[in-house]
Amino acid sequence: MDLPNTPSFRLDGKKALVTGAGRGIGLAAAAALAEAGADVTLCARTGNEVEAAAEAIRARGQQAEALTLDVTDTGKVRREIAARGPFQILFNNAGGNRPQELLEITEEDYDAVTNLNVRAAIFVAQAVVKGLVDAGLPGSVINVSSQMGLVGGPKRTVYCAT
Repeated sequence: MDLPNTPSFRLDGKKALVTGAGRGIGLAAAAALAEAGADVTLCARTGNEVEAAAEAIRARGQQAEALTLDVTDTGKVRREIAARGPFQILFNNAGGNRPQELLEITEEDYDAVTNLNVRAAIFVAQAVVKGLVDAGLPGSVINVSSQMGLVGGPKRTVYCAT
């Protein structure tokens, strides 16, 4: 990724964590942060994708580490972030949907989407901020959400609400 319009935007010496980084917006964010000089940890539950994404960034001579992690597992999230941090930048991007008509949504569907899109975002941020507070460092938390929260869509009742 080339950042021609941001030559003075540097993140050298900063550690960044990007969730949902195996593809799409998360991968693009991780690449941009690495391009700006950050040491990036790419996090996703899809091990093969996140490993390939980190390798592509490293192939450009930038710092990237892959972390295969389900962000809905709060205990593992806390342990991994404590072991790898402190992260001065969090790009909280993991999210998902289980497309269902309203009358077909089960409690399991609801819990799975809500746990990923809301609960995980809060507890990942909490773990990152704890590391910053403990280290006495400043930092930034960037939470990504979908436009579907504003415009809605069929079979996305829970997703739009989260």
